[in-house]
Formats: sequence, C-alpha cells, structure tokens
Amino acid sequence: MTAEISDAEIEKHLASLIGPVGEPVTALVEFGAVRRMALAIGDLDPIHFDEAAARARGYRGIVAPWPLLWLYFFTCTEYEHDFPFGRATVHGQDEYEFHEPMIVGDRITVTTAITGARLKHGRVGRLGQVVSERRFVNQDGALCAVLKTTLFRR
Repeated sequence: MTAEISDAEIEKHLASLIGPVGEPVTALVEFGAVRRMALAIGDLDPIHFDEAAARARGYRGIVAPWPLLWLYFFTCTEYEHDFPFGRATVHGQDEYEFHEPMIVGDRITVTTAITGARLKHGRVGRLGQVVSERRFVNQDGALCAVLKTTLFRR
C-alpha cells in the first residue's frame, strides 16, 4: 500500500495544472450539423435554416444554436487529468458566456486551459477543485463563447 500524499504535495500538483491544455483545434461550422442540432433541440427558428431569414434579422448568415458548442467540446478538445490523489472525479458545474454567434461557414478554434486549481477541506475530507476554460473563437478572431467547467476530485 502506498503512503497517503500530503496536502502540500496535492497543492503543488494542482498548481502545476494551471495553464494551457493541449493544442488549439479548429473546426468548420457546417450547415448539416447546425440543422441537425436545431431539430434535435426543437428550435425551429428560421435563423437556423434559412440564410435570408438570418440576414433579415441582422446576422452574417445561418446561426448555429448554442448547444453546438458541445459538438466542438467533445470532438475538438483534449481534457485529461492524472490526479495522484482521491478516487473519483465529479462534475461540479458549467458556466457559459455567449458573445458573437457561430455562423455556418465559420472556422471555430477551441482552446482549453486550466484557470484555477485549489485544495479544499470539507465534510468528506480533502477535495481538489479544478476550473477549466474553453474559448471558442471564429476565423476573424471574434470570441463566440466561453465554457467554464468546475470539477472536483475526492
């Protein structure tokens, strides 16, 4: 059996996680994916299907529904941690910020970074808290969205 890792060692490990994770990945916003997502979530707003309707409402083109972010999250980001402590990683929360809409034809670049990591103590003992941030930027450099995720390790 291995010796239990100290709080100082955990804090050092958590601090070492802060910074970029993986390489930026770029993906094309495709009409088929936009259409399927809009239908899947029951969003029949014409801005997701018809370019003329989207332009009439002031958009650059057909608008991707916000849940399409998850397609890029799951297929375009590297996100693994090797924790030297605890037995389970638990999802805490997600926080979204929406800026420039993603438009069919846009090339979205996703970057991932750990922006915060700390050790907490609670009723169940030691708890590592890790906050990651994914930024979704289009080909013009406009920020489309930010997804912040909090994970706990215990």
